[in-house]
Amino acid sequence: MPQVLKDEVRERILAAALQEFAAHGFAGATMTAIAGRAGLGTASTYRYYAGKGELFDAVVTPELAQRFESLLERRVRALARATLDEAPRSTGDLGDELLRFWVQNRLAVVILLDRAEGTAYARFGERFVELLVAGTLAQLREQSPGLRVSAAARFVLTRIFENTRRTLAAILEAHEKEEALREAIEAFWSYQLPGLHGFAAWLRREPA
Repeated sequence: MPQVLKDEVRERILAAALQEFAAHGFAGATMTAIAGRAGLGTASTYRYYAGKGELFDAVVTPELAQRFESLLERRVRALARATLDEAPRSTGDLGDELLRFWVQNRLAVVILLDRAEGTAYARFGERFVELLVAGTLAQLREQSPGLRVSAAARFVLTRIFENTRRTLAAILEAHEKEEALREAIEAFWSYQLPGLHGFAAWLRREPA
């Protein structure tokens, strides 16, 4: 008789895969570990998915990744303005749509930001940082025409946003409940924005 694949079991496997990839990355995840999280035997899991590559593609889809990058690109300018304003603002500059996306796709965003090595999205975290750096520098140059940015200053700004990437991934991984997640992001931003504002003020004073 043909195998009967159950939707409920499939959903358990997908949820377990998402947790495993977020915890250990694609390279560190195994079908055995995913099966264990799902409460299944490894052989049973293989009846639903041929391997972890197929599972990864099922939980981190191109549509999801494109949606994340599109939302980020639309918010980068607001984030840069928040950084460079005389009075740095709060997480409202992230845009509620982006925050909702993070809440709704919490573990997939963790994977994209920090656990995608060995997949087609291996450079996604790097791209995240590049967008933030480019947006901030563009806003700086718009506000201060002719401003030159040294290689050392760009290096520091890149490291600042690398920390942003890692910290956001850690916050999303650690906080399952929306209220706690939003509170943690708000707390981080209350620290991050004044620091970026100080960096921008210093950069305007420094010769390239």
